Amino acid sequence: MKKSKTVQILLVFSVVALILSMVGVVSIWYGQKNHQTNNAKTTTKKETTVTKKQDTFKITALGDSLTYGVGDTEGGGYVRVVENFYKQKEKNVENVNLAISGAKSDQLLKQLDQKEVQNQIKSADVILMTIGGNDLFRGGEALDDFKSNAIKQAEASYTNNLKQIYQTIRKLNPSAPVFHIGLYNPFMSLKNASEMSAVANEWNMQSQNLSQNEKNIIYVPTFDLFQQNGDAYLATDKFHPNHAGYQFIGNRVTKVIQTGGGKDDDGASTSSN
Repeated sequence: MKKSKTVQILLVFSVVALILSMVGVVSIWYGQKNHQTNNAKTTTKKETTVTKKQDTFKITALGDSLTYGVGDTEGGGYVRVVENFYKQKEKNVENVNLAISGAKSDQLLKQLDQKEVQNQIKSADVILMTIGGNDLFRGGEALDDFKSNAIKQAEASYTNNLKQIYQTIRKLNPSAPVFHIGLYNPFMSLKNASEMSAVANEWNMQSQNLSQNEKNIIYVPTFDLFQQNGDAYLATDKFHPNHAGYQFIGNRVTKVIQTGGGKDDDGASTSSN
């Protein structure tokens, strides 16, 4: 009988010891898991909040081949000129060029739906943009139908897209100035240059009018830069600027920046063709 009681007591102690051991194991496992979870939360927080380096002035460039710099044999295009300008004032300047050669306004509008592009716009201190040249000239087709309804339809589509582009950029980043570089006519040496120039100027006027409806969007004209001796500032394709042409455009942008961003007191663009 005593032996039976002794066995029972030992069994009780064994069960209690087993329970305590299990509690200890669970506690250790939970503590490690909780520690890992906290570390993961900390890491995730760091990854999502760091969008640009501290004390860095960020330029985000959008648009087509003109912002990409096609035709500049030395590379960089007008964006590099603006970047070098800011480097004289800021310690660290970051240049993020998201331009796509050949892009039209509807393609830029679609690009603005991309999360990474949105993040680059949100973290920008200044935004540079060219768009509309491919909508207008369409690989040279405009030279044949610039008096037709096709050009009017293209203009209506462009202005509608541009309005949405402005609004989307402004929604993503309400404060950074946006410099929209206007169109020029690369076909000044052709016989119908004056008619084509009139169409380009009409598109420029539409862009400028739309920019005046949005806060801190500055239209920068370039048409006059290529009116005289324009071929000297074009690349071998006779469409895109060469290095000197991009220097011209870049200097125009920096001049607008130096004169206060091209805005008057009520926020309207003061630039003109």
